[in-house]
Amino acid sequence: MKKLATLLCILLPCVAWTQQMSHRLSNQDIIDMVALGISDEVIISKIHSASKPEDLAFDTSAAGLKALKAGNVSDAVLKVMINPAPSPSITVVPSGTPAAVVANDPNLPPQEVGVYWKDGYTFMRVESEMVSQAKVGGRAGSVFTYGMRSQHWDAYVNGPTSKNRVKERRPLFYFYVPDGTSASDFILIKLEKKGNRREFQVGSFGGVTGGKSGVKRDKEVPFRAEHVAVRTYRITLDDDLKPGEYAFFMGTGQQAMMGQGRVGASSGGSASGRIYDFTVPD
Repeated sequence: MKKLATLLCILLPCVAWTQQMSHRLSNQDIIDMVALGISDEVIISKIHSASKPEDLAFDTSAAGLKALKAGNVSDAVLKVMINPAPSPSITVVPSGTPAAVVANDPNLPPQEVGVYWKDGYTFMRVESEMVSQAKVGGRAGSVFTYGMRSQHWDAYVNGPTSKNRVKERRPLFYFYVPDGTSASDFILIKLEKKGNRREFQVGSFGGVTGGKSGVKRDKEVPFRAEHVAVRTYRITLDDDLKPGEYAFFMGTGQQAMMGQGRVGASSGGSASGRIYDFTVPD
């Protein structure tokens, strides 16, 4: 008898732990809740209470949806089962609301200036660095065309690839911007890998067209920005990103142009600002 009691003391906690670890919210759980008369609102809240996607085990294939409809599961619940992440919504923050209340909103990134991408239910910070380096490109072409062809300033970031790796081809980003700025102060650019660094053009000078400033249009990736809370923007892309190196650039774009467009020892340039670089892997 004593041995049996000892064995039960060992086994019962293990069984309870295994059940806790193995149970994930499934189609049958949803059907059972509907059969009990639980409202859609409560069922949806239960789905959203999952701390991570791995806590859900929904089958939303055609066969799975057919079985769910046979169990009288509503379309509202089916939509949430297909896309369980809580829907991002515009957050209106009343005057005087404590910062801690806003910071606890699961649909918003941390209240720390930066760029974030949403990995499932988690906001992943895109680490940044200051860009204050530039070099002159296109000198050879300018020399061989007797100055008819312009030269350009190239800002660069050290390292062949970013340490920030984004797993999705069409990621969802969020900005929490400095006071007095907005999402329009950012551009998304495709970086060119050259040796042990990544580059992007920030201006040109000389040639028949004179001087220009700004990132080359064919390297800029369009995005849409939606103001969702104080100093917070949700960033969406119209198209998938191809594998490669990218960055959100927030800077002055100021270049020190060489006077009279002549190649010489006085040539120089600078591009200042902050860059939030990331890699889209193959």
